[in-house]
Amino acid sequence: MDADTLVKQFAKDPESVFLDVIRTSPGPIRTQSIKAQVIEAGVKKADVDRRWTPFQRGLRWHPQITSVNGTYRWSADPESARISLDVLAGHLLKKLPPWVAQPLVQNVAVGLEADEATAPGSPSPEFEAARLVANLAVAVEVLQSRGDTIAEVAKLLTDETRRKRLWPLGQPGETLPFDPDSHDAEAQAPHPGTVVRIVRSGYIWRGGGEPIVAAKAIVAL
Repeated sequence: MDADTLVKQFAKDPESVFLDVIRTSPGPIRTQSIKAQVIEAGVKKADVDRRWTPFQRGLRWHPQITSVNGTYRWSADPESARISLDVLAGHLLKKLPPWVAQPLVQNVAVGLEADEATAPGSPSPEFEAARLVANLAVAVEVLQSRGDTIAEVAKLLTDETRRKRLWPLGQPGETLPFDPDSHDAEAQAPHPGTVVRIVRSGYIWRGGGEPIVAAKAIVAL
C-alpha cells in the first residue's frame, strides 16, 4: 500500500491499516514500529496515538494475532473455530438476554460439530461415543464425591439432555408399534407394526430440521 493510499485508508478505517502493518511484517513487530510506519506514511502522530488505544484493546481477541509484551505476530493459521465461538459467546452473553444469546451460540456450535464430523481426519464415531461416555463418567464421579443422591444425578443428566436438544423416545413400560428405525429389540426383532413394550428409552435429537434418532429405544414383546 503506497503512502497516499495508506493515509486515505487510515482516515476511513484505521484498524485495517494497523492490521495490514502487522500482517505484512516479516516477523514479530512492536507497538512503536507499527505506529512509526503509519506516521512515516503521512498520518499525524496524534491521530495514530488516538486510534491505536481502542484498537489495542481488541487485539487480544483477534484469531490470527498473538501478543506478548507489546510485540505482535500474525499467524497464517487462525485459531480453531471452537475457540472463536467461545470468545464470541462470552461477549454476546453480556449484551443480549440469555434466552436470545444461548440459542444463537448453540446453533453455531451444532453447525461446527456437524462440520467437524464430516471433515477429513475427524474422530471416528466410535471415538465420539467413547468420549461421551467418558464425560458422563466424570460428571457422575464428581456428583458422587459431593455426596449427591441418585435423584440428583438423574436430574443432572436430564437437564443435560435438554441442553443438547435431546428428547426421550418413549418411556419404559409404554407400548407402541415396533419401528426398526427407532427401536432395537432385546431378542429377535419382530415385524414392523408389532406391538412392543419399551424396556429402555431412546433419544431423538431436535437440533434442526427433521428430528434424528440419536439412540434407539430398547423394546421387548
